[in-house]
Amino acid sequence: MNYLMAKTGGRNAAICRVLSQEAAIYTIPDLNDTLAYMDDYKLEEGQWFVLENFSAKDYFPDFLGGQFDATAYGVLPRGEYPRLKYLFAVQVDGKFCFQKITSTKVLQKRLVTFSLDEAPSVLDAGYCIVLNNEPDAIYSAADDKLYFRDLSSITTIFRGIEELYREATDEETQNFMDLPIIQAAEDYTLDKIKTANRRRIKAAMEKYNAFTPEQKRAVPSYLREYCPALPFDEAGEAFRVSNEKELTELLNGLNQRYYTTAIDGEKRLANSVTRLQ
Repeated sequence: MNYLMAKTGGRNAAICRVLSQEAAIYTIPDLNDTLAYMDDYKLEEGQWFVLENFSAKDYFPDFLGGQFDATAYGVLPRGEYPRLKYLFAVQVDGKFCFQKITSTKVLQKRLVTFSLDEAPSVLDAGYCIVLNNEPDAIYSAADDKLYFRDLSSITTIFRGIEELYREATDEETQNFMDLPIIQAAEDYTLDKIKTANRRRIKAAMEKYNAFTPEQKRAVPSYLREYCPALPFDEAGEAFRVSNEKELTELLNGLNQRYYTTAIDGEKRLANSVTRLQ
């Protein structure tokens, strides 16, 4: 039997039963093309991010541990319909399928129904929720893996999972801006550095700290080749950064996003990268 469950919000938040049926509630996609989560990687069609050993994470929900028993949960009260946070299906193949509930998935209006061999009719649908064909996330208990495509769609389901794309703190951002290869303009203060660049800073700082002294010395020449418009102080051997655009260029350089194609010598910027083993 396949079960559809719901998590409500508010003061009386709880997990409740919605329905059960023989047919699968969500379609399970092919999960063979997966890779570990990278916040700057754009998935290709059919690809999924995967988190290994999900049960060991701080954001692993308690109800996923052990044998799931749907009868241990009460039926969803009608008065809780407007307070649904997410749905999840427990399917006979051992997969837990999660779907975030958003306003675009909620219908509160009358509908015209069209059925085969029947005349159209008006249906007072009341409160309806649109089910996706594929879930936003899938947990496989058999191999303890969580699969997902868009991290932002599951942060309200797995509280704390947003740490995967944690941005640099003020202290980390200041440490980065104090690097000897950077000269920040006096009016370009920490409060002007936006979320996108703070996430890049976190990755760039980790990469820069892992560079050897020789690799660090190669950074200015690499950046000057691909970012000729980025102001450079010859005497101080540092790049002057005064706005978000210049900082983005510098961060793309430190994260080695610039490259030249081997055949026609075209210079490019990679929007996302996959490390080849």
